[in-house]
Amino acid sequence: MNKDEMLKRMCQFGLSQADIKAICKIRDLPPACLKSRDLFQHNFLNDTGIEKAMASLDERQTLFLHLLNVAGEETDIKFFTHLYKEAYPGGYGYTFNDKYKVVFNKVKTELIRKGLLLCAEDQKGWGNRNTTVLERQRFMFPTDFSHLLPLPADPVLIDKPGDKIERKDVLRDKLAEILETKKAPDPQSDSVQGSLHIKNGTLLLGKSLFTVKRLKGWNRSRWSSSVRLDARSGNSRLSPVEIISYALSFLKEREWAVPDDILPLWKIAYPTVTKLPDIRSACEKGWKYGCLEKTTSDGKTFYRLLRIDTGMGNRKPEDFLSIKNDDFIEIDLSCIPLDTLERLCGTCNMSIRQGRLTFQPDLVKISHASEEIREAPTFVWLQKHHQAFTKIVRAINKREGKTVVHNNLMIARIRDLSLKVLLEKKFTDTKQVVSLSEEFISFPVNLLPEIQKVVTKSGHAVKFIDANDND
Repeated sequence: MNKDEMLKRMCQFGLSQADIKAICKIRDLPPACLKSRDLFQHNFLNDTGIEKAMASLDERQTLFLHLLNVAGEETDIKFFTHLYKEAYPGGYGYTFNDKYKVVFNKVKTELIRKGLLLCAEDQKGWGNRNTTVLERQRFMFPTDFSHLLPLPADPVLIDKPGDKIERKDVLRDKLAEILETKKAPDPQSDSVQGSLHIKNGTLLLGKSLFTVKRLKGWNRSRWSSSVRLDARSGNSRLSPVEIISYALSFLKEREWAVPDDILPLWKIAYPTVTKLPDIRSACEKGWKYGCLEKTTSDGKTFYRLLRIDTGMGNRKPEDFLSIKNDDFIEIDLSCIPLDTLERLCGTCNMSIRQGRLTFQPDLVKISHASEEIREAPTFVWLQKHHQAFTKIVRAINKREGKTVVHNNLMIARIRDLSLKVLLEKKFTDTKQVVSLSEEFISFPVNLLPEIQKVVTKSGHAVKFIDANDND
């Protein structure tokens, strides 16, 4: 269920009149909400009374709401054993309702009746037709209340002259890997995952097109891999690194946090882990991998998320681009904005020349670029200062909006999904089969005999139609 559906089911059917009365009382909702469930539903997600309701919680309850918030999805009653472990009798000799009825009563009294949770019964379907009502109950913390949660880690303001901030620009260092003269990695090799290399004019990170998001994800995965714990039933699906990042995401400018303040959130996330990783070591690894920055004050080490500026800022295109001739433009990897590099990789052909990263404009790639990319300062600058860019953009503008007719192409409708996948895989290397929307593929006329051979061999029949057929 999404948030809106869960809210509707809860307000219209899930709550008793006594539940609504309790919520209206603690959150000071309008008296009219007691008489109209529609009005109650309309007012539930506003801020009224949320701070008052949260103030009535203890530290563990507050941290658990953070755990629900960072998960960002619905959960079932089992998840609440993180918070109410003492109310859970164990796993043997009990029915589901016997195991979780006390937990549910606590959730209802201490969280739902305070207006802080959404709760609704999932619809009975084939997958849960033999389940009880309690098994089908789903819960969600509304993101609308996130900004009113007490902070998961106490912020410390450090704003003294001379404070040294230590940070590592790992992403910028990673870009230097492009210039290394080496053979492109084997696509089947495990080492290809984080490798930056150029193939057929395209800059790849692993097997996928280079993007800033993928670059950040690659770096975050290295940090996550260095902080491990045993995955056991009952623990959060979130990694320790995700929880650290979440806790630090609440810090404002010039605010920092000590690792020990994040530890309570760790403990409630992993109730079955007897020995958690060292929190200070985990944060230090985050700094090592360029995901966190740190500073020291009064003998303590503080951390916060590393804020990476990927935009242009005050930089001008001529600061990081050099036009060498009518063909190639050279890139200074030490200072090019990462967002700009991503856009150039999506619109140009990349290559290494004399130990430097260079690119050439590509008519097809530029024609597919969005209007936002075409109007970006770097793109406008290239049009003014590079002859090839100017010609290509003029050609595209001249042809834009006109109909393009492809000759010698055929279109096939394939209603069997497995056959469609078979054909796509069969001709992946040749790139002669293009998957269109839904059930259709397109391919050159001269490929028809091979297509027919695959279709008939798989036990299917080939049917030809013309423009007058209705099927």
